[in-house]
Amino acid sequence: MAKPVSRLPSKRPRESRVVRLRPANPFDLIGLIARSQNDPRKAIAELVQNSLDAGAANVSVTRWRKRREIMISVLDDGRGIFPDQTRPEALERIATNIGHSFKRNISAAERQKEMMLGKYGIGVLGFWAVGHALEMRTRVAGSDVWCLRLVRDERDAEVLRLPERELPFTGETWTEVIIRGVHEGAVRQIVGRRLGDYLGSELRGQLLERPVKLRIVDHAARGTAPKDFLVVPQKYRGRRVEELFQLSVVGHPPARLELYFADPEEERSQPATVALTCGGTVICDDVSRVENQDFAHEPWTSGVLEGFIEFPAFEVSPVTRRGIVSNPASDAFFEALRSIEAQLIQVLETEREKRRSEADIGLARELRKVFRPVARALPQYDFFELKVKERDASQGEEDVRLGSTTLEPASGRSDPTEVIEDGDAPDGGPEILPPGPLDSLRVVPRKVRLLPGASRKFVAKSFDAAGRRILEGVDYIWTLRDGTGQLRAEGPNAVFTATETPGSARIFVAARQWRHSVEADAIVEVVEKLAGESPDAGIPDPERVFDPAGDWRSRIQGRCWQYNAAHPDYQAVLSDPRRRFRYLVHLFTKEIVLRNYGEPKDDRLLERMVEVLTHIQTRP
Repeated sequence: MAKPVSRLPSKRPRESRVVRLRPANPFDLIGLIARSQNDPRKAIAELVQNSLDAGAANVSVTRWRKRREIMISVLDDGRGIFPDQTRPEALERIATNIGHSFKRNISAAERQKEMMLGKYGIGVLGFWAVGHALEMRTRVAGSDVWCLRLVRDERDAEVLRLPERELPFTGETWTEVIIRGVHEGAVRQIVGRRLGDYLGSELRGQLLERPVKLRIVDHAARGTAPKDFLVVPQKYRGRRVEELFQLSVVGHPPARLELYFADPEEERSQPATVALTCGGTVICDDVSRVENQDFAHEPWTSGVLEGFIEFPAFEVSPVTRRGIVSNPASDAFFEALRSIEAQLIQVLETEREKRRSEADIGLARELRKVFRPVARALPQYDFFELKVKERDASQGEEDVRLGSTTLEPASGRSDPTEVIEDGDAPDGGPEILPPGPLDSLRVVPRKVRLLPGASRKFVAKSFDAAGRRILEGVDYIWTLRDGTGQLRAEGPNAVFTATETPGSARIFVAARQWRHSVEADAIVEVVEKLAGESPDAGIPDPERVFDPAGDWRSRIQGRCWQYNAAHPDYQAVLSDPRRRFRYLVHLFTKEIVLRNYGEPKDDRLLERMVEVLTHIQTRP
C-alpha cells in the first residue's frame, strides 16, 4: 500500500506597505498639545524663557485690568523673532510650524553655553492655560510693527500690521506677547509677588548667569502689595556643600551641583529639596520624586539638603517641561548620581554634627542669660563650679572653685548606693520592720558657697545598713571647726551664717543611737562672688547625646551637662524652637534643685515633673 504524500503549504508572497503617520485632524492635535499645559505660571515662564533665549537684557512682565478683563504681557529687548526675515514672514513661520523649533539641532554643549531649553516649538500654545487670546508683536531694526493673533480653540491665526498710534512705547527692536482675558483660575496664580517668586525659582540658573533684569509690573495689585519690582533669583540660605560641585557622567557632559545645608529649624513654606534643571530652568522640583527612578531615600529625603543639579543633556518632556524622557543620557546621569549618595550622606552627617556643636554653644549662652538673674535673686542656690582648686594638703581632698574643668556631683548623687525613700523597703515592697540600727550619716548639702553674711540650712540624714532613712531615735551634735561663722542647730537641722569676710569653715555633726555613733561633715566657702553671678552663670557646657535606649532626659557627666536628644519628650518639642528651649530650661532647673536639695531618687520625681510641663499647652 502506497504511503500518503504530505502536502506542504504553498508559500505566499509577503504583503506589506509603509504608512506614514499623520494626524487625522492637525488642529485637534494642536489643541491636545495646548491643553497638556495646565500650569499658567509655567506658561508665563515659557514666554520669559523665549525672551532669555533671544538674548534680552531687559524683560518686563506686566499685569493690568482693561474693561473688567485681566491682561498680562511679556516685553523684551532681545534680538527679535527670526531677525533675518521680514516681520510677516517671521510671524507666519511661528504659526505654521507648530511643533518645530530652530533650537532643536543645538548640541548639549551649545545648549549649556547658550542656556536654551526650548526645542519643540510649542511654547506659544501655553497661552491656552492662561487666557482667551494671544498677540505677539514684533519689531526689528526700526521696522514696521507686525502682530500675530491667536484665539483659543480657533484654527485660524491672523498676521497684521499695527499702526504706530496703537503702540504704547517706541524702540528699534523689541518683542511683546500679550495674553488677553486671563482665566479666573489663572488670575490667583499670577499675582505679582507670587509670580515673581515662582520665576525667581524656576529660572534661577538663567537669571544668575545672564546679564538680564526681569521686572514685574502689577497695575492690578491692590492695597500695599508690591506693584513694581525686580525678580530676584531664589537664594539658598544654608551653607554650600563645597565637597561636591561637579558630577562626571560617562559619555556625556558633566552635571553641575549646587547643594546647600538647610537649617532644619528654619520656618519655610516648603520643605528643602534638590531640583533638577536643564538650561538653567527647573524640570523636576524634587529629585526624590523622579518618575521611574528610586531616589526616595537619604540623602534626598533628609529635609536639610536643598539646591539643584544642572545637566544639559536631559531630554525634557514637551509642553509641561516637567519630567525627564528616559534615554541613554538620563540613564547615565542617574547611575552617576547614585554613585555619590554614600559620600553625600557622610558629608551631611559631618555637617549635622557641626551644627549640633554650634547649637549647643548657642544653647549655653541662652541658658546663662536665663539663669543669671536667678542666681542673683536666690543666692542660697549653689550653681555648678567650673574650676578646680589646687589640692589642699591640710584637708586631704580636692575642692571646687569658679571656672573649673570638672564638676562637683549633684548633692546626694555622689554616693553610688541608692538611698531608699521613707516607707520603702529595699525590694520595693512595703516596710514591715522599722529602719535601724544606725550605720551611716550624710549632710545635705555636702559643699556650699555663700556670700558674706548669707545663711544656709543643713540637714543631717541617718541611714541603716540597707540604706533606709532613720527618722526617730537619733541624737545629733553639731560643731563648727576650722573656720568662723555662726551655727544654730536643732536636732537634724542646722543653719550656718557666714562672716562678712571671705574664708572657709567646716561643719561637723555626730549622730548617736544607743551604742552606735557616726560622723559626717560639710564644707562652707565664703566668697565675694557666686558661680551664678559669673559670666558663665555657673552653667556647664551642654552636650547633645542621642541615646534611644535610655529613658533619662538629662544628667551631669564630668564637665558637661548632657541631654538626651532621642528621648520622646525632646522629639515632641524639636520642631518648635520656643518649646524646645523651655524644655531644656526645665531640665537644667531640675539639675540645680537636685544639686542643692535633692536625694538620689528625687531625680525620677523631678523628671516626671518635667514630663508634665513639656506637654502643657500654654497660650501664645
